[in-house]
Amino acid sequence: MHPESSATLPRGRPPARVLLALTLIAAAVHGCVLDGVPLGGLQTPAYAALPIATPVQVRQIALPAVEPVRAALVDTLIEPTTAQPVPKKARPAVRVASTAPVSAAGPSSTGPAEPATPAQALPVEATQATVTPPSAPVAASTAAPDSPSLRQPERPVPVYKTRIPPVTTIEYEIRRGGLSGTGELSWRPVNGHYEARLEASIAGFTLLTQISQGGFDTAGLAPTRFTDQRARKAARAANFQREAGKITFSGPRDEYALAAGSQDRLSWMIQLPAVLAGEPKLAAAGGDVVLYIAGARGDVDIWDLHSSGAETIDTPSGALQTVKFTRTPRSARDTLAEVWLDPKRHYLPVRARLTQGDSDGALDLVLRELHTRP
Repeated sequence: MHPESSATLPRGRPPARVLLALTLIAAAVHGCVLDGVPLGGLQTPAYAALPIATPVQVRQIALPAVEPVRAALVDTLIEPTTAQPVPKKARPAVRVASTAPVSAAGPSSTGPAEPATPAQALPVEATQATVTPPSAPVAASTAAPDSPSLRQPERPVPVYKTRIPPVTTIEYEIRRGGLSGTGELSWRPVNGHYEARLEASIAGFTLLTQISQGGFDTAGLAPTRFTDQRARKAARAANFQREAGKITFSGPRDEYALAAGSQDRLSWMIQLPAVLAGEPKLAAAGGDVVLYIAGARGDVDIWDLHSSGAETIDTPSGALQTVKFTRTPRSARDTLAEVWLDPKRHYLPVRARLTQGDSDGALDLVLRELHTRP
């Protein structure tokens, strides 16, 4: 046996080290394919000695995210029936293959079911809408406004012919109990509108501020707003909503029908002279003028003003010949109103005395000076 024959291998069989290298390379390539690692990372000497093989391309397959799709699907099916709001950054629309008809109105819908068809991709706004069954429209589900019905005058109120007095300022001496002070009534009709203001002060303390604003119509003064500010109390208001045909208040929720010729607790002191100037026969003894008067505290009532005829009164300006009208109170807490009007001065009030049943004495206004201008 020749010594070199043991070193001779069968023809065609690679050396052991080559087989080992090939095994290592195959294992590395297999790992790269599974892990998605680029093949360029294999830089072994044995690999460099091998012939260049055909390049292999490995791609990463992106599987769809299951949870977002499932969440969008659940929301699409639930939201129309629960009417829950969706944030502005809405989820993308999802195509859903329906296997059974789903009513957009929910279980309460009475409409016929539609055939099961694949739903189209809906825009975001469609998932935000609140769907109401045909049997319950939106207007029916909203509660009716909690407003009381309008209160009507207990009887019809006459409409008189009027003649509006000119611009006037009346200064008064104010008396209440044992106290005295000053007051002023200003009357300003301008370009179809007017403002009347009454202020009374005692001992430098403002006792009363009333303001009436509005316009004119066929019944005379047509107030639109009246404010009443008393000492140590918040101002209150009565609103004459002429387009709506009602009288409302800043505090009480009561609403009254706005009758023709309606006045407030200040405008009546100008409306009454305007009525007497337009119909002087009503100033005679026994004459009556009926006014529908609203205060700022939800008090609206008919005032029957009765003439007791001519009466002479003493004022700081001297003795005056007047016509007295009285409104008799209808209850213990009602207002007793007495007013003396001067026929020579457009029947304007030269004296007024107001007595409230629950007040501390009467408020008496007596003329000091009266100024008018055309």
